[in-house]
Amino acid sequence: MANSGATVELKRDLPTVPRVVIVGGGFAGVAVAQELEKQLPRGAADVQLISKDNFFVFQPMLPEVAGGSIEAHHILNSLRQLCPHTTVSLGTVSSIDMDNKSLEFIHGTHEYHTTVPYDYLVLAFGSVTNFSELTGMAQHALGLKTVGDALYLRNHILSMLEEADVEVDPARRREMLTFVVVGGGFSGVETVAELNDFVRGATRFYSRIHPEDVRVVLVHAGARILPELSEELGAIAMKRLVQQDVDVRLNSMLGACTQSEAILKGGEEIATRTLVCTIGAAANPLLATTDCPKDERGRIKVNEFLEVEGRPEVWALGDCTAVPNQATGVLAPPTAQFAQREGKLVARNIAAAVKGQGSRESFHHPGLGQFVAVGRRFAVANVLGMNVSGFLAWWLWRSVYLMKLPGLSRKVRVAIDWTLDLVFGRDIVDMQLARADRVGRQHYEPGDFVLRQGEPVGLFYVIIEGEAEVARQLPDGTETVLAHLGTGDHFGEMALLQHRERHSASVRALTTLNVLTPGPGRLHRPGETLAKPAGCSRHGGSAAKVRGERPPARPLGPAAPDPRFPGWGPE
Repeated sequence: MANSGATVELKRDLPTVPRVVIVGGGFAGVAVAQELEKQLPRGAADVQLISKDNFFVFQPMLPEVAGGSIEAHHILNSLRQLCPHTTVSLGTVSSIDMDNKSLEFIHGTHEYHTTVPYDYLVLAFGSVTNFSELTGMAQHALGLKTVGDALYLRNHILSMLEEADVEVDPARRREMLTFVVVGGGFSGVETVAELNDFVRGATRFYSRIHPEDVRVVLVHAGARILPELSEELGAIAMKRLVQQDVDVRLNSMLGACTQSEAILKGGEEIATRTLVCTIGAAANPLLATTDCPKDERGRIKVNEFLEVEGRPEVWALGDCTAVPNQATGVLAPPTAQFAQREGKLVARNIAAAVKGQGSRESFHHPGLGQFVAVGRRFAVANVLGMNVSGFLAWWLWRSVYLMKLPGLSRKVRVAIDWTLDLVFGRDIVDMQLARADRVGRQHYEPGDFVLRQGEPVGLFYVIIEGEAEVARQLPDGTETVLAHLGTGDHFGEMALLQHRERHSASVRALTTLNVLTPGPGRLHRPGETLAKPAGCSRHGGSAAKVRGERPPARPLGPAAPDPRFPGWGPE
């Protein structure tokens, strides 16, 4: 087993063909991989896509997932199915060494580090959400960037309705039935519209909650919502939201938030248990590990061919990049429409480089249109320069999104979801995903490692049968045995209680060993104890008893100590 802390070079058989590494599995990264599969014959290049998830999420539909009109997995596609001739690697990139043309790739439950070389590199890792700039936002605000965010928001809304239905205190009830969305751009408007429809539609199933009890607030710092669209469309969208009983606060900024309040910078306090922030996009921290030139907003600077300035073998695109658009003379907006076209252009330029062709294409895309849904069967849109609103815009919005959604099976499933929503309404099942607490059992043979030095902390263990030893490998390669464990002893809990990131020693079975694994969650419940296992004659301390006699120490093999974590305390 490779050491979880050490960095090793990729050991698979690397072909002699050019190596293309794509970082990011969103719209831009997937578009590059798919277009390369079309542009290059099989075997002409080794294309690797690195993503933290094994799926592609169609982000424009996340508000509908949060609003309960689409099933979450219907907007997800397997990356391996979307890009069948691309090597998909699940993990994250921690650093990039452009001088040596390599990157450090972290993968697996134990966070193994692998060095991945490249000939051509594509940076398409997008932006991240940063809620740290405002007091309380990181602790109490909800985002809507991932499918997990959408599911959590949906369940949270339903939980608030359930609690409010039985709450007798008027003040707490108002908090539960007040929903605040911050940000009046595309994402914020679609989110507040979906949330408003979802909550008000669900109240008919709660006999003690009336539609007038619900308050939905949109907070926007600008003088009008949807500044990306014309003033006419922004005004139409504003009017529609007001008609749907959304309280729109213009020229208002969030100053801070608590568990039960959204505090505006003017001093107004809005009592709420639900604060959704669609603002706060920030540059990906990975950018700090590169020497790419960046603009004032931290985005990578590229030329008209989307090559990083001074790095002709590196391309960048999507949300993390300032892309000059030759069609408009301004930077391309960070939307899915432009990310996909940027990806196809980058793939064609890489294919030309692989084939030894000197021709390159510059990015030139005038944009086909923009759509924003503003509640049930209503949208505003600009299509080929024409403003459209109402049901027609809503129908165009759904048609375009359905065409852009990858995979025939996903298109059919989403179309069915929309049809069922029209006929039966939205599902209001509060689907909590937490697993029930369980005490697991694990079995080990002599010489097996229960846990290794340097591995991330996860569980604590109770020995119900057999013996084990706690050993630590020192920086000089020698090993010292710290303790001898037997039936009734337990280990691993101090690392959890002290919030350590990694284990400071290894635990290895000396005999046939059976252990219980109550899990970390059991340690955080005051007054809860674990029943003594049958046959246990004693209970160990935090690390077990140290005995006078012990078997000869055996080498720990590849589980060498990680020099990045010096000075670990006892287990």
